[in-house]
Amino acid sequence: MPPCESCREVLREENEEAAEVYMMCRGQYVTQHNGKHDVVIDVSIPAIKAVMDAYGVKDQKGCLQKVRRTFHYFLGERDEG
Repeated sequence: MPPCESCREVLREENEEAAEVYMMCRGQYVTQHNGKHDVVIDVSIPAIKAVMDAYGVKDQKGCLQKVRRTFHYFLGERDEG
């Protein structure tokens, strides 16, 4: 049953903190109504900030950038799929 050791991605040490924050915040969306329905446009920065504070992230600017880049990567993958 996933996640198992053989199917888990191994991250660089410098990305582990951002990955943990991303996993906690990835469902906290900012949406915009496009006339027909709501469209996800971003991840909630206040949610990211709250998690970074709770986890004691020191480089919050760098972590925020990594989390948002990751979110938009997967949002783009979802939109293309």
